[in-house]
Amino acid sequence: MNKSEEFNLMLTLVENQIRRKIIKRLSQEPSYPLELAKEIGVSQQLVTEHLYKMEQDGFVASSMEASPSGPNRKLYFLKTSAYLTVSFGPHLYNEQFFSFETLPPTLSSDAKNLLSRASKIEASKDSKIAPLAKLIADIDQKLDRLEDEKKVLLYIRNLTMKQASEEFDVLEKSHNEKRILHFIIDEQKADVESISETLNLRESTAREILEKIKEEIPLV
Repeated sequence: MNKSEEFNLMLTLVENQIRRKIIKRLSQEPSYPLELAKEIGVSQQLVTEHLYKMEQDGFVASSMEASPSGPNRKLYFLKTSAYLTVSFGPHLYNEQFFSFETLPPTLSSDAKNLLSRASKIEASKDSKIAPLAKLIADIDQKLDRLEDEKKVLLYIRNLTMKQASEEFDVLEKSHNEKRILHFIIDEQKADVESISETLNLRESTAREILEKIKEEIPLV
């Protein structure tokens, strides 16, 4: 499954309000369908249907657990950790999807500091609730600052793409030339294969237009 397919599958998962409530509940701890149904306020049958679909798609997993007063029952837990965003506007479209189940190869100094604090708390023999709560609060504060900065950057990017679109009009580019220029600026790619596949153009057409653009615009 490629990134685009993963992104579409994730969108299908979170577009449903009941599934979002199930995800939120399972993010806290594993749970049984009956528990989930009572807490969410819907029928157990509906919860079970959603869990079945989510398990098929690989977002949750289950294990059989002994029941103190009846037959064994399924315990469900989240299997996937992911980050998903969609940003759009008159001159902006951006989608992001990635997993954070493993650490990236490089870390910022702030990230190293937070990770070190988490390791120290884990190794401590003292009560961990208070320091864990403080660490989570500090992480959330940093995430809020990053989101504020992201809003500003998206605003500037949107403004910049608007200026680029106006420049395309000044240069009197054709429809497909504009599409290819948008793709090159948006994706930072200028190879024929990517352009042809993404924009649904024949490779010969994409190559001809790309060569013309490169002759007229040295920046590309």
